[in-house]
Amino acid sequence: MQAKGAHPSFTSRLAFIIVTAGSAIGLGNIWGFTYVAGANGGGGFVLIYLLALAFVAGPAFMAELLIGRMGKASPPNAMKTLREGAKARLPWQGVAWMGLVSTILVLSFYAVIAGQGMYYGLVALQGGFEGWAEDAVVGLDASFRDAPLMMAFWSAAFMAATAAIVSFDIRTGLEGAGKVLMPILFLMLIGLVVYAGQIGDMSSAVDFLFGFHDMQFGPRLFLDAVGQAFFTLGVGVGGIMTYGSYMGDDVNMPRATFWILAADLFVALAAGLAIFPLVFASGVDAAAGPGLVFMTLPLIFSDLPGGAFVAFAFFLLLTFAAVTSSISLLSPTVARLEEAGFRRGPSAAVMAFTVVVVSLLTIMSFADWRDFYPLAAIGLDGMTPFALIREGVSNIVMPFSGLAYCVIIGWALKRGDVRAALPMKEGGLFTLWYGVMRFVAPAAIAALFIGAMLG
Repeated sequence: MQAKGAHPSFTSRLAFIIVTAGSAIGLGNIWGFTYVAGANGGGGFVLIYLLALAFVAGPAFMAELLIGRMGKASPPNAMKTLREGAKARLPWQGVAWMGLVSTILVLSFYAVIAGQGMYYGLVALQGGFEGWAEDAVVGLDASFRDAPLMMAFWSAAFMAATAAIVSFDIRTGLEGAGKVLMPILFLMLIGLVVYAGQIGDMSSAVDFLFGFHDMQFGPRLFLDAVGQAFFTLGVGVGGIMTYGSYMGDDVNMPRATFWILAADLFVALAAGLAIFPLVFASGVDAAAGPGLVFMTLPLIFSDLPGGAFVAFAFFLLLTFAAVTSSISLLSPTVARLEEAGFRRGPSAAVMAFTVVVVSLLTIMSFADWRDFYPLAAIGLDGMTPFALIREGVSNIVMPFSGLAYCVIIGWALKRGDVRAALPMKEGGLFTLWYGVMRFVAPAAIAALFIGAMLG
C-alpha cells in the first residue's frame, strides 16, 4: 500500500519494465519501423538503427529515465529540482516544457493513425478485406481520408480510450493496462510472425532485413535511422521521464533499460518479419512508404486464407501498440496538472480533447490539405502540416531534448550522484557508460540535429 501524499510508484521491478517497455513499443515499431525500413532498403537501415539504439537513443533514453528518478515529479518540476541542486543558470525547465508541447503534437497524429487502425479492425471484424479487389481497398482508404469528420470521430474514440486509462491512479491505470495489453501484444505478434512464415516468403524477408549485400549509406539513411530510434523509444518528450519518476528504489536501471530496449527491438524486428514475408510473397514493393500498413497490407490480406481474421488480428495489434504508447504520452501533461491542483480524471479529459483539436492538422493533411505546404517558402516544399509535425518532433525536438538530457547527466550533475541513482559500482563498466553519456551520445545526437536543421 502506497503512503498517502507520497510520489506514486509502480508496484514492482517487473511492473516498471512491462509498463515502460509498453511506452517504448508503439506505432513507431509497427507502423513507423516497417515503412521507414522498407523505404531505406532494409539491411543497411537496420544496421544503423541497431547502432543508434545502442549508442545514441539508448543512452538518451536512460538519461531521461534517470532525470525522472532523481527529480520525482512531472518533467518541468523534475528538471527544476535538479537544476536548483546543480546550481545551474540555464533554464532546464524549458526543455521539459518543449517536450510537453511535443507530446500533444505526437499524440495528434498518433490518434489519427491509430483511429484508422481501429476503423480497419472493425471492417475486418465484419468480414472485410477477404476477397476484396484492389479498387475496393483503395476506395476504403480514399473514403476514410476524404471524410474529415470520420477521421475526427475515430481519433476522438482512440483518445477517449487513452484518457480513460490515464484517469485512473498510476497502479490501476498505467500499470494495469500494461500488464494486460503487453502479453497480448507479444502473443499476437508472435502468432502473426508464425503465420507469415507459413504463408509468405520468409527467406526473402530475412534477407531484406538482415542482408547487407546492397547497402546504400548516405546522410538521409543515417538521419532516418537515428530519428526512427528516437521516435520508436519515445525519447525527448517527457513520457519516459514521467515513468522514471514512478520507478521504485529497488529497480536496477541499467538492467531494466537493457530489457526495455531488447523488447523494443524485438517488436520492431518481429513486425518486419510479420509484414515483409507477406509483402514479398505478393510481389509488392517493400518501399511503399507510409501507405504500407493501410494500402499495401489490406491488398495482401484480401488474397490470404482467412484474410479477414488476419487483418483483424493485425489492426488489433496496431491499436494495442498505439495505446501502450499513447498513455505514456498523455501522462506528463496530466501529471503537471495534478501538481497544479487539478484532479487526474478531468485533467486527462481536457488534454485528450486538446489533442483531438490539434489532430485536425493531420486530418486535413490527409484530406483537403494534401497539396498545402505551409513552409514551402523556406525550402520545405512538399511537407504538409502532418509531415512537418512528424519530422519536426522526431528529427529535431527529440534529438535536441535527448542531447540536453545527456549533457545534464554527463556534465551538469555530480558523477557520484549519477552513479548512486543508477545504481552502479565504480569501475570499468560505469566508466564506459559514463563516457558514452558524456562524449559519444552527445556528439552523435548533435550531428543528427545539425543534419536535420540543414535538411
